[in-house]
Amino acid sequence: MFRHRIAAGGLVIDGGRILLVRYPEGYLVAPGGAIEDGESLAAAAEREVEEETGVRCKAGGPVLIENIRARNYQMVKVWYLCHFTGGSASRTAGAEEEGIVEVGWYASDELAAETVFPAIVKTMGLEELARFQPRVLDAGVCHADF
Repeated sequence: MFRHRIAAGGLVIDGGRILLVRYPEGYLVAPGGAIEDGESLAAAAEREVEEETGVRCKAGGPVLIENIRARNYQMVKVWYLCHFTGGSASRTAGAEEEGIVEVGWYASDELAAETVFPAIVKTMGLEELARFQPRVLDAGVCHADF
């Protein structure tokens, strides 16, 4: 049976730069990961950003839903535009556990020769992405009796 995963990530843009982490393979990605049981997607994005980078943020609206087919699972990942609220970007213990080798803030011109995920970071550009107004409502965690 193929496994499925639900994840969230944070696109933290501040001062014309975006917060990204680098993996050993060389690519950069915005911080994110699997949601915890009972956790909202927005809360997961905020938690993952802080766990991986030491940066605190507040999730705004969702800007992208990715459906990723990986080797061992299929993942639906919701990316949130997040507002920087504090902290300092650093390679945390959580980053080390994830195999992250670098954490930093990047300007658009520094990304030209890089492979970056999600792709909208480069295709949309930081300036346009920072101004993006989400049109999807996030109702958070809803409970049901079925």
